[in-house]
Amino acid sequence: MTEDSGSQLGDFIKGRMLFIEDYCLNHGLNFKDTIYSIEEEMMKKADSAEKKEFLKNRVFHGVILSTSILPNWVDKAFLEAMVAVLKGPGAPLYTTTSRISCISFEAGRFNAKRQADTIFKILYQNKKPADWLKTGFPGLYRKCYGDLAGSNLKMTERNPGNWEIVTDNTHLEKASRIDCSTVIGYLFGSLEKLGAKHVVINHSSCKAEAPVGQKLCVFEITFDS
Repeated sequence: MTEDSGSQLGDFIKGRMLFIEDYCLNHGLNFKDTIYSIEEEMMKKADSAEKKEFLKNRVFHGVILSTSILPNWVDKAFLEAMVAVLKGPGAPLYTTTSRISCISFEAGRFNAKRQADTIFKILYQNKKPADWLKTGFPGLYRKCYGDLAGSNLKMTERNPGNWEIVTDNTHLEKASRIDCSTVIGYLFGSLEKLGAKHVVINHSSCKAEAPVGQKLCVFEITFDS
């Protein structure tokens, strides 16, 4: 079984754009120049004429709706290009803990807080952190990664304020340590938004880039409600 050719909700890509705009504003960067540099990086990563045409006509010079369904490879190319352009000399490409930030972590964190106030507001309203982890996050994960990945998601509450999440990236083209950093950021930003205190998320095992075998990733979460 292979991943769906298109399964990611367009609002996640819109969130990347808005994060870049916000980052440029806060760091004194020219937004248009930055987007152009990211577009160039993405074009380099596109391995076919069809992908290059899709990026040019749909992503950068077309219209992406929040409800659009896009191929997973688009976000992979977007994340890698965004990190390459924004991270700065010596900065990490990815992180394995919420204690150490990076561009993709902050992008996930930004998007979680934005979506909590907009398209997915109903999944956050009146939710306690544990309730959101039980019912909200699995639905959001499916919208971002598709039905197959959503079906394989494992959520375990060890005790109050202590969770383990296992994701299966085996059939995901976009699987990478950079993408895992956005998951850490999204979880962290969501729990912050819901009022959780002392949130710590550790990515204790990452096999997203494993060349063979099942690509399972483990995220350990602790927080005070």
